[in-house]
Amino acid sequence: MATQARVAGVGVFVLGGFLLFAGGLFMIGDRQMAFAKKVTVYTEFKKITGLQPGALVRVSGAKAGSITQILPPDTPSGKFRVELEIVEGLHRLVRTDSLATIETEGLVGGNYLGITTGSDTAPIVAANATLAGKEPLDVAELVQRMGDTVTKVNVAVDGMRDDVQRAVVAIADTVENANSLITGVSGEVTKIAASGALITEDAAHIADGIRSGKGTIGKLVNDDELYNRVTAIAKQTEEITTNARQLVQSAKDTLEGLQSKDGSVQGMTASVKQTMDDARESMASFAENMEALKHNFLLRGFFNKRGYFDLAQISPADYRQGTLTKGSDRRVVRVWLRSDVLLEPEPGYPEKEQLSEAGKGGVDAAIGPYLEYLASGIVMVEGYAQQGPRDEQYLRSRARALIVRDYLVGTFHLDAQATGAMPLSADSTGSPGKAPWDGVALAVILPKDALTPSGSR
Repeated sequence: MATQARVAGVGVFVLGGFLLFAGGLFMIGDRQMAFAKKVTVYTEFKKITGLQPGALVRVSGAKAGSITQILPPDTPSGKFRVELEIVEGLHRLVRTDSLATIETEGLVGGNYLGITTGSDTAPIVAANATLAGKEPLDVAELVQRMGDTVTKVNVAVDGMRDDVQRAVVAIADTVENANSLITGVSGEVTKIAASGALITEDAAHIADGIRSGKGTIGKLVNDDELYNRVTAIAKQTEEITTNARQLVQSAKDTLEGLQSKDGSVQGMTASVKQTMDDARESMASFAENMEALKHNFLLRGFFNKRGYFDLAQISPADYRQGTLTKGSDRRVVRVWLRSDVLLEPEPGYPEKEQLSEAGKGGVDAAIGPYLEYLASGIVMVEGYAQQGPRDEQYLRSRARALIVRDYLVGTFHLDAQATGAMPLSADSTGSPGKAPWDGVALAVILPKDALTPSGSR
């Protein structure tokens, strides 16, 4: 009986111990969430900083699972792949934009893996997905950076020490120079003040002398007789001015009488004006008659032989046909001038041309031998241009001919009616070497019996 009781006691003890063990094991497993349904996810770090398998995983501070394993990288530049499990109850808080970080329990506690909750709009992270990992702060590296920063600050302070010393010395020198300047200026100011006092004293003496009538100015100021004389002179001047005004008015009235309709001069003036008007009408009529005679079929040859031409009305086509020399005893002598020597761009207007100094000398030398014969001759400035289409050639050749023509008339006072400009574009028949000519030619048309030197340039 005692043996059965002992056995029963032992069995109860063993059963109780087993129940205690089972209860403790259940409690430990429940604490470690061994019986909760979990979801496996991954994250990656270049440094795991003391993180070990079995370490806790917290979601927003709440215990959510543990790290199952840490896989090392295959290359030095790779990352550690951390496998972790999260209980299903907190899994819905982990979103695709959640961030995994390595945290520390307190100041000296162990490390754990913290996961931030994502945004409401982001989807829940899927099983076996990889969360983004934030690299942990390396305290040793931070201390090293702080040490480097302190070293740089010390170097900068040492460098500034010399600059500050030099600045202090410069300030001391400036103060010393300012003191010296003030000392020197104070002496000059004293001298200026003394001179001002002397000038004031002299001015006071002069004023006293004028009041007492001393000197020329004092006599002028204090002499009543002189004042009376000046008053008398002013009165005489006013009388003279009044007489002058009366004389001018009298002359003006006289002139107005002469210029009036009934005046004695008006009749004579009207007669002279009428005579002049009649003379002008007669001269205009005579000029018209002479112009008609020049174009008359019977008398045109007579006038042409004597050089009566309207050069402005001769076209380039008529000129090329020899209108100025046909049926007359005149001949043409040409002097050729190149544009590269004759002309240059006008300042500020590169598209326009003007005579250069060398060009003026060339024109002077070209016309010089013929000046004494030009009273019975004609000068035609022929313009030539080879660049551009036909219209541009005409305009450029005309501009060149007018430039030289105006220079001849203005410089040598040639007869403007007997000096013309003829634009011949690119047609340079008779040019030196029969080559296309670019420039001008002075065509001097003289009687055949006149002495004309030959030559061209």
